Amino acid sequence: MNTLANPATLGEERDRLAPDADVIVIGAGPAGMSAAVELASAGRNVIVLDLQPAPGGQIYRALEANLEARPSTDGLLVALGSTYNAGRTLIQKFRATPGIDYRPDTTVWDLRADGTVGWLKDEAAGYLRARHVVVANGAMERPAPFPGWTLPGVMTAGAVQTLIKAGRLKPEGRIVLAGTGPLIFLLADQLRRLGVRPALIARTDQLKDKFHALPHIRPAAIPALLKGLGWLSRLRLAGIPMRTGVSNLRARGVNRVESVSMTIAGRELELPCDLLVVHDGIVPSIDLAHCAGLALEWQQADASWRPKTSQDGQAQMAPGPSLTSGACRIHISGDARRIGGADAAIAHGRHAAKAILAELNRASAKPVTRAAGQTAIAVQRTMAGRPFIDVAFPPGLANQLPDDATIVCRCEEITAGSLRECIRGGAADMNLLRGLLRCGMGPCQGRSCAVTVARLLAEATTQTPTSPAPFRARPPLRPLPLGALANLTGLDPELAEVVSLDDKPQTAGGSADHA
Repeated sequence: MNTLANPATLGEERDRLAPDADVIVIGAGPAGMSAAVELASAGRNVIVLDLQPAPGGQIYRALEANLEARPSTDGLLVALGSTYNAGRTLIQKFRATPGIDYRPDTTVWDLRADGTVGWLKDEAAGYLRARHVVVANGAMERPAPFPGWTLPGVMTAGAVQTLIKAGRLKPEGRIVLAGTGPLIFLLADQLRRLGVRPALIARTDQLKDKFHALPHIRPAAIPALLKGLGWLSRLRLAGIPMRTGVSNLRARGVNRVESVSMTIAGRELELPCDLLVVHDGIVPSIDLAHCAGLALEWQQADASWRPKTSQDGQAQMAPGPSLTSGACRIHISGDARRIGGADAAIAHGRHAAKAILAELNRASAKPVTRAAGQTAIAVQRTMAGRPFIDVAFPPGLANQLPDDATIVCRCEEITAGSLRECIRGGAADMNLLRGLLRCGMGPCQGRSCAVTVARLLAEATTQTPTSPAPFRARPPLRPLPLGALANLTGLDPELAEVVSLDDKPQTAGGSADHA
């Protein structure tokens, strides 16, 4: 059901509602924390909504708790390395800055371009409003369906890091790391420091990719590249087996992964495995941006979407009907905008904050603009290594579309074969497929399957769309208890006005209205 309010009426109503803060920041990772500190230090009221129990995001997850638990966590902190421990200063500054209303364990389930944010904490939910919103909800690992990827014992690199940082656990048994990207090397080196020796690092990238990437090296990127070479050299010196050019990855087992097979240099290799750790790169988390009706750009090179923004993160509205009217009040920062890592996220968080301050206080536009120019240079410098990484570590596990037997939608256990059959039957767009098969209707709301479904649709047509659209977004983005829904606070009645029901599929030969 699409709930569209009258834009003119909604705009008038929205202007009568007093904002709860000057700025709402969504996410307390590097970008969110740095933006909040910059804004609050300038005297602005800032509310930070964070899904996690403590600030840090994925990169600095549980850093405070691990520092407080010393000396029992000294070995863990050493193993996680300088990249992890570098977040200490930022987190301390975030905690100490007056004017930041930090709200951990809070889920954002709705976002509107006019600065309206739906929140949920425990059994309470409601709406908050601000003059501007900074979306800094980070990135996600690229979903890469392959045979056996849903077996227990198959995990992503980010999930393993979460268990290490927040759970203070370390894996045991025969461990295989498979995929591509710097995170594979970082995790393998962290495991090595913890005394865990992977049985194999199976890389999908090849040496030729590095040669192709050489023209993209910039002087500002050299320190980051040297850090990566350090991880690689330590793994080599430790004698951890590593192979490149891996393809046709398969996890095998009955109730859990028991072995893994792959093709290397034209030969099939199968080895016992207790834990298969996969990683195929990182892409922006677009669910909040998409829910707000913001424009998305399709990246053909790595088959992913990213928000369409200006350099300072100012988002753009997608064409078509919208739930709100007026100017877009959303900036997107950090990895939610462009993948760049912690340093780039910190720099861009400050840059986005400077742009918002210029909007909030026109009287200080000149000094703010000059400072924004300085932060823009910092963003450019911290992003200097990205072009090299993108070419040196192209998508591998997700490079080929899955075979018919492979599950694409994990939530509803829908295979690629079922999707292809439905497409051949006339389902010509994402939303019709969702209505017919429930694909993308589970708890993840399409985060794990949307890209693969879009590529399967493109596979079936001779006229591949240059910019495929994801599933139509709608709140709630996360599960919302009925009790919380019934007792929403801060509710604008206009938000609940239903004026159309235009996205229910009629037949397998649905019309363009479903696009």
